[in-house]
Amino acid sequence: MADDQTSLERLIERVPPPKDPILGSAGWEQLRSALSTALPSDYMRFLERYGSCEFGEWLGITDPREVSAGDIAQDAIRTGDEYRELRDDHPDMYPLAAWPEPGGFLLWGNTIDGDDIGWLTEGEPDDWPVIILPRHFDQGPPIPVTMTEFLLSWSMGNTFDRPELPNLDEVHCRAWR
Repeated sequence: MADDQTSLERLIERVPPPKDPILGSAGWEQLRSALSTALPSDYMRFLERYGSCEFGEWLGITDPREVSAGDIAQDAIRTGDEYRELRDDHPDMYPLAAWPEPGGFLLWGNTIDGDDIGWLTEGEPDDWPVIILPRHFDQGPPIPVTMTEFLLSWSMGNTFDRPELPNLDEVHCRAWR
């Protein structure tokens, strides 16, 4: 994966952060403790600049520090439990591991179309690939980039050959809850 700092700087130039970002007040260490894992460093740097935001009028990204760390862990567990239920009933449609299983999906954003975007928690957090859990399309492979690289590349027209990703003509980011 590329240099996250450079990717973030390039993203800020291309898609400026909101003027008044909505930042959470909880600490990253609280989240690490509640989730029993660190989070990718580019994700934390992104949220320090952008906060909770709507990216490209399509993707909502919430700063998890806005709610208590226990709520974040419970949300992650609930999301994992829901995915496992779907996987048990339809293993061909839901082939991924679910967090906190090793390599499981951990959510960082969702779309207006009902897709979830997150990471496969394989290896070290800074190496986690992005993956999309599409609502209306077949599950595709992981995208071997960081969250910031994903947003930068997508804002430049790369849809990673994923039919669920819209082409962005004009990209902006606004504070969002």
